[in-house]
Amino acid sequence: MLITAVTAVAQDPASLMEEGRKLEQKLKDEEAIEKYKQAIFIQPSNIKGIVKCAELSASIGSRKETPEQKTVFYQQAKKFVDAALKLDSNNAEANYMMAVVLGKLTEVEKKTDNIVAYVKGIRYYSDKAVKLNPQMGKAWHVLGRWHLEVLNLNAVKKAALKVIYGGVGEADIQKAIQYMEKCKTLEPYYCLNFLDLARAYEYDRKYEKSIGLLEQLAKLPTRRQEDVTAKAQGAMLLQKLQ
Repeated sequence: MLITAVTAVAQDPASLMEEGRKLEQKLKDEEAIEKYKQAIFIQPSNIKGIVKCAELSASIGSRKETPEQKTVFYQQAKKFVDAALKLDSNNAEANYMMAVVLGKLTEVEKKTDNIVAYVKGIRYYSDKAVKLNPQMGKAWHVLGRWHLEVLNLNAVKKAALKVIYGGVGEADIQKAIQYMEKCKTLEPYYCLNFLDLARAYEYDRKYEKSIGLLEQLAKLPTRRQEDVTAKAQGAMLLQKLQ
């Protein structure tokens, strides 16, 4: 079972979801995920709650110190999102979240074959998410980030990607920028997109644009725990570029 040691409470799932949302706003991810877990324990078909559990598992894992600790949370996130897609394979949020989780797994995976499988999956699920919902800004961000990350893969991993899958389309920095700019239009306060778009402009040697985005990032509202991390990384990149 996905959920263990969760006590069923006589509470409406919608109320639990709302409590989780408020806890997220207070940057209390560990407490928020417990509310979402309770909601889906009561209502197993609650895809939104399952996706939230996957999202927060990935977010909490990203802040752990060791690869082993991160892997535990990323694998947990994968189980949640697998469950969501089993309920509805055409749910845009679930497809988007699968792309996010696979991206996290590439950070801790050691086997090249597995990494390239994850890279292929990121492209597949992010493509599907934007086709299912073209207004989902965060899915455009993942698709844009895919182009940037593939451009930065080392030669061995790029070669493996071509050998195993015959390639999955050429990575293009202009597409990375285009897709993340689209995300910025749809999600004007999404901190992680500002950070990755700044990185894309840095890759493209458009340093003034990169600096401008990082300065904007610092002024954005902090709405989630991952925003804190994105702003800290942005501050380091800004210092490097100035």
